[in-house]
Amino acid sequence: MKEEIYQNIIDTPETKTPKTSLVKEMIIWWEKKRLIYNALIIGLSVFFIYNFWDYPLRLKIGTSEIIWDTLVFVIVANLFYTSSWGLGIISHYVFKTKGLNNVGKWVLFVLGTLFSLVWTSIYFIFLFDVLFAD
Repeated sequence: MKEEIYQNIIDTPETKTPKTSLVKEMIIWWEKKRLIYNALIIGLSVFFIYNFWDYPLRLKIGTSEIIWDTLVFVIVANLFYTSSWGLGIISHYVFKTKGLNNVGKWVLFVLGTLFSLVWTSIYFIFLFDVLFAD
C-alpha cells in the first residue's frame, strides 16, 4: 500500500488518462520532482555555507550578502530546472516528438540533478575558498 502511494506521488499514473495532454503530463511529471531537486540543491548549499562560514566572516562580509547570493543561486538553479520540461514542450511542438518514456525522464532527471549538484559544489567552493581565502 505504501509503495502504491509513493508511486502516485512520484510517477503520477493518474496523469496518463486520455483527457490529459502530453504537454500537461510532461509538466506534472517534472514539477512533482522539483521538491526532490530543491531539497538536494538547498541541502548542499547549506552544507557548504556551514562548512565555509569562517571565510566571509574574516573579511567582514555581511551574512545577509551570503544568504542573498545563495537565494539567487537557488532561484537560477530552479529556472534551469524548468528548462527540463520546457525543452520537452518545444521538442513536442517543433519536432513533433511524443516525449520521453518514463525511463528516459528518470535518466534525464538524475543526470540533470547530478550536474546541478556538481555545479553547486563548484560555485560554493569557488565563492568561499578562492574569493575569500587569505
